[in-house]
Amino acid sequence: MDVNEAKKFLISIKKQNRVAGAYLVFAGDEKERNECVMFLSKLLQCKETPPCNKCSFCRQIENRSHPDTKWIIPSKSALSIDDVRWVKEDIYITPYYGMRKIYIFDINYMRSEAANGFLKILEEPPAYGTLIIQSKNIGFFLPTIVSRFQKIRLNYKLPEYTEDMEEMHQQYIDILSCARNKNFFGFFKEIDSFVAARDREEAEEDTGKMLLFFRDAYLKRAGVPEEYVINKNMDYKLMPSDKNMLDVMEKILELKGRIRYNINLKLALDNLFLCISNKMD
Repeated sequence: MDVNEAKKFLISIKKQNRVAGAYLVFAGDEKERNECVMFLSKLLQCKETPPCNKCSFCRQIENRSHPDTKWIIPSKSALSIDDVRWVKEDIYITPYYGMRKIYIFDINYMRSEAANGFLKILEEPPAYGTLIIQSKNIGFFLPTIVSRFQKIRLNYKLPEYTEDMEEMHQQYIDILSCARNKNFFGFFKEIDSFVAARDREEAEEDTGKMLLFFRDAYLKRAGVPEEYVINKNMDYKLMPSDKNMLDVMEKILELKGRIRYNINLKLALDNLFLCISNKMD
């Protein structure tokens, strides 16, 4: 659904008094996700339906200063156990100002320890509590967590497969091929070439493309229709097993979040591809 359809849906569930305790807003672009989550937060706190955008509740949410509406935005896009512990303590304190306590998580995945703690909150939420996750996709969340959320899937268009992306994906194949054949000279030479051609900003963007590469491999192996796959022609036989593929994608997401900080890019990529090679069948 588009953002306007999502808003109509949310208005209808409030009018029917069917507000859920947890919402997962995913897909679409970042602007659409932010707009949808902001609308939902106002809808839950404002006395008007749809929200008036004029009252103190709406204005404070717009400014992210509402005392009972909290944003949790980890620097690496991963929810930590410390974040979960804080929410577990805070959510059972009754609302100070608004009608509900709302927690908005702008994350792309959860570490296993955090996911287990998060499940405990979902199992026994207070009646006034609402958890909202906004994320690019739901592929990196445990099914047991996803199943407990009211899901709002915004429109999502797969990026076009470009020559630049094809060239980059071939580089990944070359690196992985060297690793599988124990050609460590070629392995590190390929990584040197990959790093030398990119600055930090380009490397962050390209790790996103790397994630798409492994995503495609995972979906292709799972027998997903080709319309959902970006690169339809590449041979995916070199890839790790399905279980290890999810671990690899988590490592790539971690690296993508760290690149913007002052890390040694070459060392980080060396470690990433060594980790991938160790998980290959």
